[in-house]
Amino acid sequence: MNKIYQYELRRILRSKFFWGLLAVCLFFGWNILQTSTIKGVAHTAPFSPWSFGAYMARILPLLGVALLFFQWNQCNEKSRQFGRLTDAAPVEQGKYLLVKCAAAVTAWLLLALILTALGLGFLAIMFGRNVPVGMLLLTAAITLLPALLFLAGMGLLAGRIHSGLLFGLMALALGAGFIPLSMNIDLYGYSFFTEYPLTMGLLDPEFSMPGGMIVSRVIFLLAGIGFLVFAVWRKKKLYLFKFSH
Repeated sequence: MNKIYQYELRRILRSKFFWGLLAVCLFFGWNILQTSTIKGVAHTAPFSPWSFGAYMARILPLLGVALLFFQWNQCNEKSRQFGRLTDAAPVEQGKYLLVKCAAAVTAWLLLALILTALGLGFLAIMFGRNVPVGMLLLTAAITLLPALLFLAGMGLLAGRIHSGLLFGLMALALGAGFIPLSMNIDLYGYSFFTEYPLTMGLLDPEFSMPGGMIVSRVIFLLAGIGFLVFAVWRKKKLYLFKFSH
């Protein structure tokens, strides 16, 4: 399994699409930092968790497209031809599916870490020791992980049904970042970071999350895990049905 993981990860990282997506994300992230984050959001400081969370939430639609594209690259026709060989091999299909998903997630995490470092580096250069690096990293994790698991689960399940469905999910993932949503149903959390501080009646309030927001993040996490489990179960079921007939 380790060799399969390394093969899938190398295939993603060596592709021109990975570097193209990285270049687009860096350009978009840098533009957000210079035009929006530097001004602060919702009357908060540019280096506050609110402003940094808004930066991460704004680039998440592109990151979501990148994750779904990595998954599409693993279930397109070329990959399916390779999959016919693995189907005939003594490999547990559920584990094989999870290993491929882990490779896509690893590549995505690399993109996310680079963009997180870009934001931290920008703020550190501009504001020095005033930047609360630890709190900003926590904010990044709160923002990234629910979206990662939810989209990874949906992408894995859709890709197992038909690879073309992933293009529809890419459009939804991108479009969701530009549709005004209430904070409890906003997967990326942009409305939370830009609107909730205004309801607290304080200038640059300390970072906190209301109960509804915490529940919504947990729901997205659990839904993503549920999609992953169902996709693996479905793969096992189809594999057993195929070889029992």
